[in-house]
Amino acid sequence: MRACLTTVVALTISAVLMGGTNEARAQFSPGARSAGMGGAGLLFATGLDAVEWNPANLAWSRGWDVSLYEFGAAGLLTGATIEDLIEIATAAGDGDASVVNRLPADGLRLSTTLEGFVTANAASLADLPEAGSPLPSVGIAVGPVALRVRSRFMADASVSREIADLAVSGYNPERIQEYAVRNTSIRTVSFTEVTLAYGLTLGERFALGLAARSIRGHSLFQSRFFEPEVDLDAETLAVTAATVEAPGGTGYGFDVGMALDLGVGVRVSMVGSNLFQRMTWDEDLVGRQAVFSDTDFDSADIIELIDRFEEAPIEAEGVSLTVFEAARGLFRQSYFPMTIRAGLGWTHGGTSVEVVGVAVSPRGRHYSTWDERVSAGLEQRLAFLTLRGGYSLSKDGLSSMAAGLGLGLGPVKFEVGAGRFSGTLNGVDYDGAQVTIALSVRGGGS
Repeated sequence: MRACLTTVVALTISAVLMGGTNEARAQFSPGARSAGMGGAGLLFATGLDAVEWNPANLAWSRGWDVSLYEFGAAGLLTGATIEDLIEIATAAGDGDASVVNRLPADGLRLSTTLEGFVTANAASLADLPEAGSPLPSVGIAVGPVALRVRSRFMADASVSREIADLAVSGYNPERIQEYAVRNTSIRTVSFTEVTLAYGLTLGERFALGLAARSIRGHSLFQSRFFEPEVDLDAETLAVTAATVEAPGGTGYGFDVGMALDLGVGVRVSMVGSNLFQRMTWDEDLVGRQAVFSDTDFDSADIIELIDRFEEAPIEAEGVSLTVFEAARGLFRQSYFPMTIRAGLGWTHGGTSVEVVGVAVSPRGRHYSTWDERVSAGLEQRLAFLTLRGGYSLSKDGLSSMAAGLGLGLGPVKFEVGAGRFSGTLNGVDYDGAQVTIALSVRGGGS
């Protein structure tokens, strides 16, 4: 019996660790420079960074910029700390139950965003279904024109407090009627964006930028675990899980940015992302379901358990109740929200200071919880070395401290930025981190 429950817990916790649904809240804007400045980076982003921060800056970019490699990952926990999650995931029934007592009644949630090629390659190595595109992010910018191709994977997961208790304390037959799956679920989306951007000057001090983005959706996935079926006499239970996937989609988005040079190194900027947008997912859904019992879990590992999911056809004549419930809300607001960024910055010599605010439309689920914030960032260039730091604060009480480093060896540029999220609101803890690493080649004063 304990083997059964431990494996159910392992499946759920592993899904959370891999990234899995709390609704995420602004579209993730990557870049090592911005990551190191706590989310600032709007005002003086150049080259390929300008594509996603403010295409108007391309009008003032010089030379060329080629992205060779970029890796970005971020995750935010709600209701627990990173240390709590590690303790729950590694407890194997022998942990201290006090960690569960610290969780809120709703359990814990995790939102993640990372490069799609990382998840695709990791899934391939683990012999799991690919999530995302295996192609790395690439891009090229030449003067005022830039083209960027990027794959992303976004995931959200929720785990009930009772499931966490099972992981930490193990199965207790006397509490068999207390165990509940509740809101335990997983939701992921993977897609590739191809963005073409152009910037032009209107007069000497004003720049306007436009970006057109084509989106190919790889997968929109949702999974639910259902309440256990309990046999009180035999002290056994069975857990049903169901998944539903839209195997593809298409969309587009248009961004408009502007920048005004006020002189003496002062600049103000504003950009609207997805001012016009659309995202349509394939309605030819793929459903899978599995029922797990004690005998299934005695010797199976997680990959073998995943292989137990069998296709459950979704047809006009009817569908199983579990698959129907798993599909509930799959398409609800499954698109990218409009995001408005505005900022004020100053630069002189090798020093730059930026203050940036981000507001996100309440409609559209494909975005990241930590992006709706006010950020202040500092950048200092010292010959071939660039130092960065930043701080951000969101309306939900979430804050972030960040630092970054840039190293230039001739035309080759290596950059890394990282930060830690933390905060507490109404007694609920937030904890998380982000990191971005980038390698590029630049020339001609870009």
